[in-house]
Amino acid sequence: MMADECMARAEDLINPFMTWQQKPYVTFKWAQRLDGTVDGGTISSHTSRVHVHAMRDVSDLIVIGGETVRMDRPTLDARLVDGKACDVLIYSRQKEFDQNIPLFKVKGRNVYIESSLERIKGYRNILIEGGPAMFEATKDVVDSYLCFVAPKSGGTIRFTNTQDDFRILHSQTSGSDLMLWMQRNK
Repeated sequence: MMADECMARAEDLINPFMTWQQKPYVTFKWAQRLDGTVDGGTISSHTSRVHVHAMRDVSDLIVIGGETVRMDRPTLDARLVDGKACDVLIYSRQKEFDQNIPLFKVKGRNVYIESSLERIKGYRNILIEGGPAMFEATKDVVDSYLCFVAPKSGGTIRFTNTQDDFRILHSQTSGSDLMLWMQRNK
């Protein structure tokens, strides 16, 4: 490995810490199938879900879209690693939600329903979980992307924006899935 390549890889590793010193560090996470679909139930492997729960455990805030909350009725905790449940920002113009959705029942967490992303400025380590609409809505605040690609097909909703260009920082298998850490090329 050449010195320039080693330096670039070292900068990739330290970038989250350096960014976090100046502003909140924001990661956007999604799971998709080989055919690019992101809907229709559980997509990623158990190993990948454990990894996401470990990320939630060290996050200060999870951001999720209102439609995802209504459709998936998530808990958004870190139960697979016996971790904490951080605060949740539901990014939505509609303020009404069924209060029986599990994420509202978690003790010790704040749940905010807002049509702005301003709240993330008050947190340090933010995890955004979402699909195509959330991806588009949060482009200006995201520092890194994490995609789990599951070796299966199904569903109907997929990312359709073809204008995005990413640089893969790291890839590895996660159970039966491929895990890709990326940054958007500027």
